[in-house]
Amino acid sequence: MIIGIWCLYRDKEPAWRLFIPFLIVTVLVEMFGIYLREMHRPNFMIYNVFLVVECIVQNYFFYHLYKTYHNTRKLLIGWLIIFAVAYFAELIKNHFGAYVSQTSTLMSVELILASVYFYYLLIREERSRQLSAYAPFWWVNGTICFYFAGIASNLFFTYLVQDQRYGVSGSARYIVFSILNIILYFSWSYAFICRYRQRTSS
Repeated sequence: MIIGIWCLYRDKEPAWRLFIPFLIVTVLVEMFGIYLREMHRPNFMIYNVFLVVECIVQNYFFYHLYKTYHNTRKLLIGWLIIFAVAYFAELIKNHFGAYVSQTSTLMSVELILASVYFYYLLIREERSRQLSAYAPFWWVNGTICFYFAGIASNLFFTYLVQDQRYGVSGSARYIVFSILNIILYFSWSYAFICRYRQRTSS
């Protein structure tokens, strides 16, 4: 979050600046989620709400990346409709009493496909890019790693949640997502730094 604020607060692209409020919200959600857990109260609903924010921000950024190649507005709207239907259907099915793990898995699959499609568009480009300093490339790298491994966790959600022989902080799901968060935010931080360097050098 700190790296995002430092590197992006003067960025001219709204899609990049959007990460500042998104990361602030992410930190607040995680803090509140931990607080509820420590109070032995269910915290799934706050993550259900956050999933909507996460879906909108991630897909809007992919839409921003695709604009360089072609317009995918209809594709974006279509996916958001599918997500909304799946999301509310699962909420109703669970009687608003559980985390929407199936919808989260569906979103993960969609973001993986979006990442692969970005790689495909990048390969087809006629111009050559220095990938080591290309911010979108590193952002997508972190995204695909996080959601690809996250699918496995969501598929075994019930087992991983129940596996708490060493407490919540020692559960398999907690450990898996801690590692995934490090990978995701390391890649995103590097992407933000690359974006900052690109802006200041130009």
